[in-house]
Amino acid sequence: MIIEIVKKLMDSDISATKIEKATGVDASSIRRIRRGERKLENLSFEKGVVLYEYAKKCLKD
Repeated sequence: MIIEIVKKLMDSDISATKIEKATGVDASSIRRIRRGERKLENLSFEKGVVLYEYAKKCLKD
C-alpha cells in the first residue's frame, strides 16, 4: 500500500525539486526513479516513509 501511494507521487506532475524541498529526498534520486534508472523499492525505509507522508498530503485519489 505504501509503495503504491509513493508510485503515484512519482507519476504525478509535482516537480522533483518541489518534492525535494518538502521531503529532503534528493531531486536527482526522484528523477532517476521517474526515468526508470533506479527502483523505488531500493530507497531507504526512512525516505520511503517521508515520501509516503508527503504523497498523502498532496495527492487526491
